[in-house]
Amino acid sequence: MSCPAIALQGITADKYATLLATAQGQGLNLTGITGSTQFQGMDFTWNYDEGSATLTIQCTNKPIFIPCSMIESRIRALIP
Repeated sequence: MSCPAIALQGITADKYATLLATAQGQGLNLTGITGSTQFQGMDFTWNYDEGSATLTIQCTNKPIFIPCSMIESRIRALIP
C-alpha cells in the first residue's frame, strides 16, 4: 500500500544537506538528490529539485496498520 507524495517547499540546499544528515543519523539511507530506500519495513522514494527548492518524498510500500498521516507527520518533523 502506498501513500500520496509529499511535496515540501522552501527546502534550500543547506536545509536539504541538514535533512540528509538528520535522516542518516536516524538510520535512513538517503544520499544524492533522488533515489529510494527501505526503512523499518517501508519503501520510500525521494526527489530534490534545488531550482524550485522542493523535496518530494513518497512512501511506496508500507504495512497496512501504519497510517499515511503518521508517516507524513514524522517526515515533516525532520524538516529543519
